[in-house]
Amino acid sequence: MDYVLNVEPRTITGRQVKHVRETGYVPGVIYGQGQEAQPIQFREIDLVRILRSGGFSQLISLEGLEKKTVNALIKEVQRHPVRRSLLHVDFYKVQMDVKIQTDVPVLMTGESEAVKGGAVIIHHMDTIPVECLPGNIPGELVADMSKLETLADVITVADLPVPENVEVLAEPNAPVISLTISRKLAEDAIEEEELEGEATEETEGAE
Repeated sequence: MDYVLNVEPRTITGRQVKHVRETGYVPGVIYGQGQEAQPIQFREIDLVRILRSGGFSQLISLEGLEKKTVNALIKEVQRHPVRRSLLHVDFYKVQMDVKIQTDVPVLMTGESEAVKGGAVIIHHMDTIPVECLPGNIPGELVADMSKLETLADVITVADLPVPENVEVLAEPNAPVISLTISRKLAEDAIEEEELEGEATEETEGAE
């Protein structure tokens, strides 16, 4: 998916940026290698749509600053602590021929027989650090949950399919998703063990 955000230069800075937010815009800055931070602003609803569709870790085309499109990544998003509205966003301008490091989200697909049986999923890593050219950033790395058949099974970084032009920066053996026993299963196991113990005592007493 291509992400495009219309932005414009911002002249209001400092404490006066609250007036920017009052008009439905969000203040931000864009910076990059050898470039000073440039104040910008954009409509909040436009970036909210991009974030909801998974654009937080993806390349975004910024339109409106120069004659040509500016390619950038979101580096930091500040939100209101209560309303969760956008307060400020930092963008990093990238060079399309220079590799960058970024985090790619993990997407779960398929069904786990163990989870169907009551096991609980443990998320060790929600994102995976990678290095690649900006145009090759994957939308997500897919974890196949059908591989988790028992509580002993684990999905590691090495189990995630990765495009050839993308280098994963995490340890291959690092766990991404594993399982644990649910409280109900644990209680059932204890109850079954107690019943077996009682049955053994009755048998020994009868002898």
